[in-house]
Amino acid sequence: MTIAVAGATGLIGRYVVEVLAAPGAEPVVATYRSRPPFSAEGVRWIQCDFNDRAQASRAFAGCEAVVLCAGRVSTSAVLRDEPVESVLDNLRIVTNAMEAAARGEARRVVLVSSCTGYPPATELLDEEQYETGNPPGHWFGVGWMHRYLEKQLEWYVRTLGWLESAIVLRPALVYGPHDDFDPRTGHFLPSLVRRVVERANPIRLAGDGTQTRNLIHARDLAGAVKAALQREAGFQAFNVATEDEVSVRSILQALLEADGFRDAVVELEGQNLGPSMLRVSGRRFMEATGWRPATSLQQGLEELLVWYRANRRVE
Repeated sequence: MTIAVAGATGLIGRYVVEVLAAPGAEPVVATYRSRPPFSAEGVRWIQCDFNDRAQASRAFAGCEAVVLCAGRVSTSAVLRDEPVESVLDNLRIVTNAMEAAARGEARRVVLVSSCTGYPPATELLDEEQYETGNPPGHWFGVGWMHRYLEKQLEWYVRTLGWLESAIVLRPALVYGPHDDFDPRTGHFLPSLVRRVVERANPIRLAGDGTQTRNLIHARDLAGAVKAALQREAGFQAFNVATEDEVSVRSILQALLEADGFRDAVVELEGQNLGPSMLRVSGRRFMEATGWRPATSLQQGLEELLVWYRANRRVE
């Protein structure tokens, strides 16, 4: 079985390629648009812009399975500045990639979706609650976009019969080396890492620092993708999360301690665009596949600090 990975040079796609391209594994076809390919044994690289349907079809030729990681990451900063454009870009990219897989030779698809489609809640959410209310605040558009894309994939399997199997994975907040550290487009964690390593003083936090997030290392998510490729025929959707909910303030404190920045001054800005919490249960996926996250948050944060210090661009 030849497996295609769409968006293979992004944070998630990169780790998926590395996990799937292990010695003795199935052949892997990896797509990229502008970010250059990296060295990976047994991988055939194809340049592809999924805005173009013809390019999308050519990219998956001869592939029996497709992992969809392509698209733009819609962070709070991106949604604030481009609330509609980022959603439309993702719809176009993922729809074209999904249709190319379904109309081609692929019989199995794994779609990396998002937890932004969940409604606001204080309780632990499972998969059935994904469509019980509107996504919160500025996540409204991007959350409904992910819901639509999931339904489109379900349609291809259950109604049209174009695919034998499709697994949707809704990961918690993904992080790791090769993340986006651009202050305009990156998530809060790489932004904190950048400010800690560069000794910004004061370090400002959006909100009051008590908002909580579930963090999962991209390497662990790639392991979940590999496990999902082994699932039986049909359509299923799963959350992929760790068992730990951590506050933004505690994450910053862990980074400061790990990097020895003990005299940092922390200032709270009092305004936060995201929800105060988003708690999702990853129990079902763990029970269905035996997958477990292998990277502790402390290990992941220390790895991220080391990687950024070694690879950052000094202006």
